[in-house]
Amino acid sequence: MDREIKTSAYGLLAVIIALVLPACASRPQSVGSSGTAWGTGAFRSNGERIYFTATSERGTAITYTSGPASNGWMMGDGQLACASCHGPNGRGGAHNMGMMQTMTAKDIRWSALQSEFDAEKFRLAVTKGQDPDGTQLNTDMPRWNISDDDRADLIAYLKTLP
Repeated sequence: MDREIKTSAYGLLAVIIALVLPACASRPQSVGSSGTAWGTGAFRSNGERIYFTATSERGTAITYTSGPASNGWMMGDGQLACASCHGPNGRGGAHNMGMMQTMTAKDIRWSALQSEFDAEKFRLAVTKGQDPDGTQLNTDMPRWNISDDDRADLIAYLKTLP
């Protein structure tokens, strides 16, 4: 009986480690106002900075409402950004948000979006949660408060993703 308990405990520990480590390693850790764990000045453009940090080099606030219903668990201290769900390469996919909740994020590389989206439809998706066909996106998609200039920079960055 003790052996069964130990085996179950080790199995549970392995599952916890498998879920927690990727979540911790995949998001940038703040290191102050000038950069992230990738380093100060690590971004080649404002669009890239917005994608990974939800901050603008213009100093404008990029806030959101709605978003993943995981009480911030996936984002640790709540620093949600595009890369949090769509991944560092923009390809999205299904991933665990913690507490056994799974979310599917769209591939947002511009090469994948351009057949459905133009700049205006992208604005509606990002700020209003509206799909190009007019239906509402899942509430896992945050509704971002982002300026026109920052959104243009973000689109320019998405166009660089292979």
